[in-house]
Amino acid sequence: MKKTLITVCILAVMPLLGNAQQWLTVKGGGGISTMLGYSGSNGSIQTGISTSFGIGYKHQLSKRLMIEGDILLDGRAMEYPTSLVDEDDKIIYFLAGGSYINVPITLQYQIPFKKKELIPYRMGQPKSFWFIEGGPYFSYGAAVTPFIDDDIIASFAGGKDSITTADLEPRTFDIGIVGGIGVNFSIRDGKNRLIVGTRVNYGMINLYRNEQLGTATNFSAVGYLAVDFSLTKRKHIRHRW
Repeated sequence: MKKTLITVCILAVMPLLGNAQQWLTVKGGGGISTMLGYSGSNGSIQTGISTSFGIGYKHQLSKRLMIEGDILLDGRAMEYPTSLVDEDDKIIYFLAGGSYINVPITLQYQIPFKKKELIPYRMGQPKSFWFIEGGPYFSYGAAVTPFIDDDIIASFAGGKDSITTADLEPRTFDIGIVGGIGVNFSIRDGKNRLIVGTRVNYGMINLYRNEQLGTATNFSAVGYLAVDFSLTKRKHIRHRW
C-alpha cells in the first residue's frame, strides 16, 4: 500500500514538473557586510565589501509564485578594532571575514508591470514584472578569519570562566533569513530573462562560541545581476487575460 501511494504521488507530480516553467539562473553582485551586535572593547566593526556569485534553479509554482534555490560563493569582508593604536592615537583595525558557501531558498511573488500580461504559468511569464522574495538561508564558512581582541581575553583572565583565543573564532555554520526585491525582464523572445535585484541576509546564529562575549550575527546587503536560461522545451504561447 505504501509503495502504491508513493507511485501515485510521483505520477501526479510529474506532469506539473514537465509543464511548469523551469529556469537555470546565473548571478553575481556585490554590496556591504558587517556583524550586528559586536561587543568589542575599543569600538565597532567597520563595514566591509561583500560579493556573491553562483548558480540556481527556479520553478514556477503558479501564475504569481516561483521557488528558487541557489548555491552561492559569498565573500564577506569587514574590519575589527584591536587594542592597538597608531602614532596618531587612532585605533588600528585588521581585515577579517571569509568565504562562505551560501544556500538560500526563496519564494518569489511576481507583480506584472501590466496586469493584462499575467498569463498561465504553464505557458510562460509576463514580459516584465516586479518581484519580492524571502526565505531561509544556510551558510558554511569555508575560510573564515578569526577576530582577536587581547583586551577581551585579558578582561576574563583569572576568572572561573576565562576566555581563550579559540573562543574568539567565529562559528563556521550560519542560518538566517534572506529577503529581496527586483525586476525581471524578458530577453531573446522569452528564451532568457534578465534580473536586476537586491537581497539582504540577516543571520540568526550567534557567531561567538562563548556566550559571555555577547551576541554577534552576520549581516549583508547585496545588489546583483542575473540571467535566466529556460529549461522548458515546449514553446511559450502568450495569452492575455
